[in-house]
Amino acid sequence: MSADPQYALERLQEIAELDLLSADVDPMLQDIARQTATHLSLPVSLISVVLDDALHVAGSHGLDGLWLGETRGHPVEWSFCATSVRTREAYVVERATEDAYHRTNPLVVQDGVRCYAGVPLISSRGFVLGNLCVVGLEERTFTVSEVAFLHDMAKTAVARIEERRTRGAVT
Repeated sequence: MSADPQYALERLQEIAELDLLSADVDPMLQDIARQTATHLSLPVSLISVVLDDALHVAGSHGLDGLWLGETRGHPVEWSFCATSVRTREAYVVERATEDAYHRTNPLVVQDGVRCYAGVPLISSRGFVLGNLCVVGLEERTFTVSEVAFLHDMAKTAVARIEERRTRGAVT
């Protein structure tokens, strides 16, 4: 078994138990994504679930008309969000075209992603499910207070996700 938390069986089981790939998750998370994008004045906000081989979009704002809005995911190799699964910390890329890891990423090269800021979604059981993130098409510096806002909104998203377990919507 790999030491990389992204592949931890217990984390993947938590995602399955929370039924985060269900279509009913998106509507309950859309307003969090919208509020986040609006507050940070960025076009896109995602609530992602990082699986072992793919990123799944569980909630979003700003994807209308984009291929990601239709596919609801992409290969994990392209994922900025996977970094937070491994580190359990915020991950910020202010100039994606200059970033050593992401400058050749198809999301940067083909789709024009220029900045990213994301924070981990940590369940009450301590597993990183994915991220709450924002994406922009222009380079941008993120302030400490903006990253703190992302953390606050991520906690709200996790609370909503876990309410489903409490209400019995998931087993």
